Amino acid sequence: MKHTTPIRLCMVLSALAFGFTSCHQFFQGKIDMTQKGRSATLTDLLSNAKPITQLDKPAQIFVSHGKNADAVKIHITWSAVTGAASYRLERAVAQANDDGTFTRPDESEFEIIKASGTNPITSSYITGTSYTDIILNSESAKYSDKEYTYGFFYRVSAENAYKKYDPSVFTESTAGTLFAPPRSPRASLGDSENYIMFTWEKSDSVSYYRIYRSENRDGTNSLYLGRVAANQNQYKDTIPSSQQGKEYYYTVYAQNAAGNISVASAPALGFTLIAGAPPKVQNVRVTDGRGTAVDHITVTWDPSSGTDITYAVYRTSSVDSAYLLCSNTVTQTSYTDTQSLKPNVYYYYQVQAVKTVVNSDGTTTVTKGPFSASSPTDAHPAEAYLLSPPASFEVSKVRGSSPAKVLFKFPAALGSPECLTNSNIYHDYNTYTYRLFGGTTPDTVSTEIPVSMPAAINGYYEVEADPGSHKFFTVATVNGTQQSAASTVAAPAPYEAKNVTATRHKAIEGFSDAGSANSSGVYPVRITWDTPDEGADGGYYIYRSTQKTNGFRRITETPVTELSYIDKNDTAKTGTYYYYKVLSLNSLLQGINFTDAVCGYGALTYDQYFREYNKTIKRSHQKLTLMHKPGTSALGSETVQGDIGGKVQYEAKMSGLGARITMYYNDYCDYYISGSVQLGIYFTLTGNTNTSANISANGSMDGTVTCTGMYPGTIVYDNIEIKGGNAGGGHYVVTPEGFPAGNVSYAIGLE
Repeated sequence: MKHTTPIRLCMVLSALAFGFTSCHQFFQGKIDMTQKGRSATLTDLLSNAKPITQLDKPAQIFVSHGKNADAVKIHITWSAVTGAASYRLERAVAQANDDGTFTRPDESEFEIIKASGTNPITSSYITGTSYTDIILNSESAKYSDKEYTYGFFYRVSAENAYKKYDPSVFTESTAGTLFAPPRSPRASLGDSENYIMFTWEKSDSVSYYRIYRSENRDGTNSLYLGRVAANQNQYKDTIPSSQQGKEYYYTVYAQNAAGNISVASAPALGFTLIAGAPPKVQNVRVTDGRGTAVDHITVTWDPSSGTDITYAVYRTSSVDSAYLLCSNTVTQTSYTDTQSLKPNVYYYYQVQAVKTVVNSDGTTTVTKGPFSASSPTDAHPAEAYLLSPPASFEVSKVRGSSPAKVLFKFPAALGSPECLTNSNIYHDYNTYTYRLFGGTTPDTVSTEIPVSMPAAINGYYEVEADPGSHKFFTVATVNGTQQSAASTVAAPAPYEAKNVTATRHKAIEGFSDAGSANSSGVYPVRITWDTPDEGADGGYYIYRSTQKTNGFRRITETPVTELSYIDKNDTAKTGTYYYYKVLSLNSLLQGINFTDAVCGYGALTYDQYFREYNKTIKRSHQKLTLMHKPGTSALGSETVQGDIGGKVQYEAKMSGLGARITMYYNDYCDYYISGSVQLGIYFTLTGNTNTSANISANGSMDGTVTCTGMYPGTIVYDNIEIKGGNAGGGHYVVTPEGFPAGNVSYAIGLE
């Protein structure tokens, strides 16, 4: 497509009586006789329509929760964005605070959602404005899944890689949640001969509850009993006399306004009392196991009256309300439990007396009594817990310390008076001490680190220590001669990397051939940095944004282990600053210390460099007036100012049997980078672009222009041929700063 910048050499030559009646375009927009159809580039320059450079962010994003929550998946929808071809969706997961709220995760915690076997997409791109994030498998999800306690945060950005639009900033959601099953289901255990009372905790955002009963411990093959309104949390199941003493397992499902149904609650054991059953066991108590042991709990009770009595011991916990039968063959009045006990969990024990009578015909009759009144909802629960390490453990480096120190922070252990998560059912608190251990690998944390432990503040201990050569740490709780298991292994987050740089319009060794550039003619950027003080054993993650202060997204799938990274940004565009941050990681791939953002952008191919430079040349031609006039009016000289600064001087005059047109640019500039004054000037031009032609409208160009600004370099015109009034051959010599000179075809100037 030809230029339309109307500098009319034919008109100039006709003023010299050479008799030209028509001419065509002469060199890169200086000469155009026809005005037939403007080029797309010039149309863009003259149009009032604002072209898209960066996509707008989605106006809103919605995530399922509450009345429209689903039991196994989160539904996300967002507003469409004009010009978007796809959307980037990222997710971060947060655990609930003590008050049930969720704290928005840090930017480093968001991960792009990829295609998976359970999500019906075929790539990382989402082309619509909705997505279903499948969190749990619907066939295997159950009440104990920890995901029911999490908050799921999402953020979405509009993209169009094909048209090279800058992606939008992120629009962030509030916390989405799964539709959790009702908690703490309980059924009466021999409290009546005629009915079983089933209760549960009320749930939020529920329309009603569905009640089921099963004869199986796992709740399978259950019978639907009925439905209960949302403002109720109990169901009375009348039991016929023929079924007295039979054990049943009750579950409850919640249903919300969207028609979604939760998974089943934990099964709750219940039964009616049968005539002649032994009495309720009394005074069930924990005699060893309130922070006094690390691997067992001992429960004791008063003997039940009668003969032929044995006992069944059941257990529930603060994390699972389903009854676990510990043993049904206990003959003594105490029981020591060692089955799958875990730290930082409350356990509750109930005991049932069982009478077994041998009949005259040799058969046996088993009669079960009611459960003891020692559940967590009773007046005197049989509550126990292991001697446990602190529930969490954090290690951070003490900045500026010499010699280097680390800061240990952990909550007071369960059962101590300072602990914030005590059940407060009893107040027989323990006096603990704590031991800190270090090691050079996660598997060798065994060397004690001596510290003088200060008093807890607001339930937490904080103490500094010299880590020596250790990189991994644990903490344990001590009660007398007993020591708890170790906490989870923790390692301090590394300091931020030092001396981060990103290349700007620079040639990168091994990536400066044309094949290394993207389809927009932009080469990669090299980001480099130095190792942070004390290193970063886990490597580094790299983040990129088109904004200096926000919108950063991780661009490395796995940690970078070198001290540099080549960003082959397929969507990088000309005239755009990109900002980079580096996150240092420990060997557990944890990190919190980002570097400050640094600016970088790729160099341009020779052809693309000339195109970007030529935008300012074209703009200058639009302002000149003599070159657009007919006949001899085109002769003469004029000067116009750049939109930002500088000037261009135009002169057309006779020269022998032809014409000579000179154009001198002096610090001439029209455009800011991305239209922003703060970012600086795109191109500033100084130098000549001159044209000489004979009576046949053949000739040549000459001159050199020096460019400063975002892409420094030079353009030499001495090899451009003019044929019949057109740029008809030859090449420009383009030398971007840091690159050798390269030839660009004259045809690029005709685009």
